Amino acid sequence: MDTHVHAGLTKYEPVESLVDQMFRHRVDHAVLVQHAGEFNNNYLIECAQRYPGRFAIACLVDPQREDAADVLSGLVERSTAVQGVRLYLGQLFGGALAAPGADALWQRADELGLNITMAGSLKDLASPEMERVAERFTRAKLHVEHLSHPDAKAPEPYEVYRRALALARFPNVALKVSGFYGFTQLAFSPYLDTLRFFELALEAYGARRMMWGSDFPPVSFREGYANTLRFAQQLLPLASYEDRAHLLGRTALSHWRFDLFR
Repeated sequence: MDTHVHAGLTKYEPVESLVDQMFRHRVDHAVLVQHAGEFNNNYLIECAQRYPGRFAIACLVDPQREDAADVLSGLVERSTAVQGVRLYLGQLFGGALAAPGADALWQRADELGLNITMAGSLKDLASPEMERVAERFTRAKLHVEHLSHPDAKAPEPYEVYRRALALARFPNVALKVSGFYGFTQLAFSPYLDTLRFFELALEAYGARRMMWGSDFPPVSFREGYANTLRFAQQLLPLASYEDRAHLLGRTALSHWRFDLFR
């Protein structure tokens, strides 16, 4: 199962490109994560309806709207595929990026027990504000994107990254193992220099709270879908077949449902 993919008509690729990749590489399910700036989720809902049982959705709602929380509730009521929402940490923490409806969105997502895929920088994830978010929103499942965005140029012992990984102490926080092309210093895959970060993440979260994601289609401009899957299947250091099975689907299937659709 692939926990982080994108599809669209005005940005990225239409869903048929994703379906082709999934078919070729025997990926059964995926989470369609709405891309930044697109608040019309109709296409993603249509995709889930056209391919029943294949996709779940992490929608996006404009946090500038006063009725943002109600819009989120409406999307959840409209389609059982909408089981999550993508929320941006900077819009909640205050400062220049703060959005008036962000707090209400987080609160509603928590009340509904949704999966919250958290978009934010390493600095955001390592901040005291992020710790307070995890302490406050305990009914939702918080998914940290892209291995917590490690800094490829940071020196050991990676103090800021370790602070971000400390979110693992909250039982409702899980980690997406995705986006390796974003924290490598190598020009070509396999990105073996990223294994140092994966090992730290594995130590913090354990395989049962880690979920593979391809980040399709951005990954197509780097190593490609097949290579990012092969990297997870063959090169990520895991102790057992069972641990790899959790990484590649079992963990995600405990968060997302594919048996109820309308």
